[in-house]
Amino acid sequence: MVTDAAAPATPRERNVLLLDLSKSMLAPLPEPQGGHGERQKIEVARTAVFRILQDAATSGSLFGLVTFTETVRVAVPLGEIHRENLPYIESLISLLTPGGRSAIWDAIAVGADLLRMGTDGVRGNLVLVTDGWDNASARFDVPPAPGRPMPEGKVDLVPYLLPSGSRLTLRLIGIGSGKERDKGVDAGRMGEFLRELTGRAQQLGLPAAFSFQEVTTGSALFAQMVHAFVDVGFEGDLSIEDLHPEELARHAASAARALKEPQQHATVARIKSAQIASRPNGTEAYREVPELEIDVLAHAGGPPAYLRERYGPLGEIVEAYLQGQFDTALELLARSQAILPPVTRLYWEARVQFARRAVVEAARALLQAWTEAERLPPAAQAQILRRLAMLQARMQNDKETETLVKFIDATEHSVATGNPETRERLMDLFSRLLELRGTYQLTRLAAEGDLQDAALKHEAAVEEVFGRLQDARLDLSSTGPAVEGALDFIEICLAEMR
Repeated sequence: MVTDAAAPATPRERNVLLLDLSKSMLAPLPEPQGGHGERQKIEVARTAVFRILQDAATSGSLFGLVTFTETVRVAVPLGEIHRENLPYIESLISLLTPGGRSAIWDAIAVGADLLRMGTDGVRGNLVLVTDGWDNASARFDVPPAPGRPMPEGKVDLVPYLLPSGSRLTLRLIGIGSGKERDKGVDAGRMGEFLRELTGRAQQLGLPAAFSFQEVTTGSALFAQMVHAFVDVGFEGDLSIEDLHPEELARHAASAARALKEPQQHATVARIKSAQIASRPNGTEAYREVPELEIDVLAHAGGPPAYLRERYGPLGEIVEAYLQGQFDTALELLARSQAILPPVTRLYWEARVQFARRAVVEAARALLQAWTEAERLPPAAQAQILRRLAMLQARMQNDKETETLVKFIDATEHSVATGNPETRERLMDLFSRLLELRGTYQLTRLAAEGDLQDAALKHEAAVEEVFGRLQDARLDLSSTGPAVEGALDFIEICLAEMR
């Protein structure tokens, strides 16, 4: 029998972000037509880094940050992010000020050095965020067009970045259109760079996971940066911190309809009873191992690094799913029946079947997943039932319920690394908001003689929740934009429920 001490350790994900701090990062980045306002590129990037750091502190993955102008600096050495150090690191990030030019190739080389593992090559996840052209690298360059020699005194970045034995995922996120110098990223040169890297990977027999994504709006930049590191989130993930007030109000009004129209949004009833259950001190919540899902629907350029190593059989299933190999994913699910927890297996069976348009089979698997989830201890059910509700809402094209569930999940995720009392308080408010669904419905179903009494009871229930909300505002006034956004969302929902 192999003991836990003798078992091989699961490889931890190794992530390095390369962030352009050239002067052009001070420029505003607009939202698409119909959006509201604009923010500086550096402001959006900072917000994304804060989210990435919070996830690293929770997941235990290793994270490093390299910033560059004409000078390349290691702002955060590659290592484990501890929760108690988050305020210091986030303060450091908030002080980063753009200025100067862009040494892109030199920065990539420094990132490779952080991920270098001796004779095993460069291993990990490297993400570059830039809005310009390389105009300041002193040591490295990428191969120029055929027939032109490497600039004198420069080192070819491609073999330096990808030596034998490497296992590298490289994602290039370019801000703006690169058709003109100083108008955005140098898309043409980035394309040449990736082609050279891909050719070298094929020559050495290495896995090639290289991608380039151009973004032109603040929301797209935020999403691409977060999705490059955080592989537990959902497609169209809501970032409470990054929402404009008008967007927040629109989402809250949509979610309130899921509470006011129970016949059209019956899924909400499944999550109400297990919205939040306090755990006795020292008691760990039940957790599926691995997570109920690895929700990476929006991952451009292929799946995240180390899916198989990090998640075992489920990682293989998700990899096949992301590549559109649905029959293969179902075969792998069948083989893993004795290994995967029932809820995980049935959830992914439903999801794969839905993706291949087998609606009846998807509904059957999801119904079985609900049955298995409801057998779990009450303290274990909340997050799992919400995730099942998310999938059911998508299958039924129920945008209102999907928005409601997303906000509850996004709130819990945003405050997961903070004060436990803050989390409990916010989730309790969401629970009480869900309970208003019942009293609101009574005002629609009561007989004429009982209508006034039902209305008074509902209004009293709303006022009670509103009072708790105001108390929470006073007590949690300095806990950050995620908490403020959640409280605003709840208040708008309350107004809609009157």
